[in-house]
Amino acid sequence: MIYKIADFNIDISFLHSETALFLTGYEAEEGAEADFSIKVTDADIDREEDGVIGIEKKLRFSRAYLERLAILRKLAGEILNRDAFLMHGAVIEYEGNGYLFGAASKTGKTTHILLWQELFGKENVCIINGDKPILRMIDGRFYAYGTPWCGKEGFYANRRVELCGISFIKRAKQNSIEKISETNALQNIMAQIMVTDSANLSRQLDLVGSLIESVPMYNLYCNKDILAAEVAYSGMRKK
Repeated sequence: MIYKIADFNIDISFLHSETALFLTGYEAEEGAEADFSIKVTDADIDREEDGVIGIEKKLRFSRAYLERLAILRKLAGEILNRDAFLMHGAVIEYEGNGYLFGAASKTGKTTHILLWQELFGKENVCIINGDKPILRMIDGRFYAYGTPWCGKEGFYANRRVELCGISFIKRAKQNSIEKISETNALQNIMAQIMVTDSANLSRQLDLVGSLIESVPMYNLYCNKDILAAEVAYSGMRKK
């Protein structure tokens, strides 16, 4: 079956019917030709299970869930050679502009983007992806795409938006935002990128370098008050 993700037509072969349900909404048009193929085997799923670490090691993940992780890992490797990469973060669209928020898990990405909807109206703020968007460089500009891998809340839209700002969320009592150096930006971004099966990881650094040059980046110190969204917007909005 061919699926369209981040404007790539991908022939994805999988083993579990639950995966077809997971990918619903991303089917390519009939007759579309694949840009590349992904095939998942039982051995791939075994490797994902073996790679589970820490607290999650105590949990029992289904084979279907692990299959989706295997697809994601292979996808991340394939798109890296096509000027795109996968990043852990939440992306919203407001006034036609894309804003990405990166942070460690359970730091408050979802809480923050919901504050934007509360402040500006749910009908005005579209959540492009709540967890794992694809960032793609096209003609020197970076676009964020929704993907099926969107977090437990299921926030996604099968569309793209041009990025105009990236903030890394830090918990704080007071809300503030500051533009950061390229070195700081690199450290934050690399902490949020998935390790892939690609042999061309140097391309990852090239793309990240281009992203840092193209898109303003910030540290966002914030709490759960709605004013956090106002501070973030004021600091990041496209001038």
